[in-house]
Amino acid sequence: MLSQFLVKHFIKDYNRIELSEVRGRYGYLSGIVGILANTILFVIKLTTGLMINSIAFIGDAFNNLMDAASSLVTIIGFKLASKPADEEHPFGHGRLEYISGLIVSFLIILVGYELFKSSIDRIINPVQVNFSLPAFLIVIFATDQRDNKSSARRSP
Repeated sequence: MLSQFLVKHFIKDYNRIELSEVRGRYGYLSGIVGILANTILFVIKLTTGLMINSIAFIGDAFNNLMDAASSLVTIIGFKLASKPADEEHPFGHGRLEYISGLIVSFLIILVGYELFKSSIDRIINPVQVNFSLPAFLIVIFATDQRDNKSSARRSP
């Protein structure tokens, strides 16, 4: 519902998806929404994680930050890949999409490695996690709904 509202208000000729410039606008809009939403979630989850001293919250916050970075890298890669062929690149710049995907992969691996190290440290040197109602409510409302929908589709 929200996505339909955004598409109708921010993409000219939104129903003409056969046009490459319309598909490009869809890509930019989804990237911008991804950056904004994930940055907000990062700030909320990081603040909560630091308040209650939870490595899981902090890890989830950095997952959102990586999603925002992925959206940014995707927008940049999409913009560069859409450049027309030139003398130095007679076949165009389409391979830049693969390079941007590789950059995103390295970012995800880096965050995973850092979270793994932090988790091992917490196992060796445990700290008390403080439960709070605001943190619990943030977990409920900030849960990635895509995961819930995809698991619901798989169940019989």
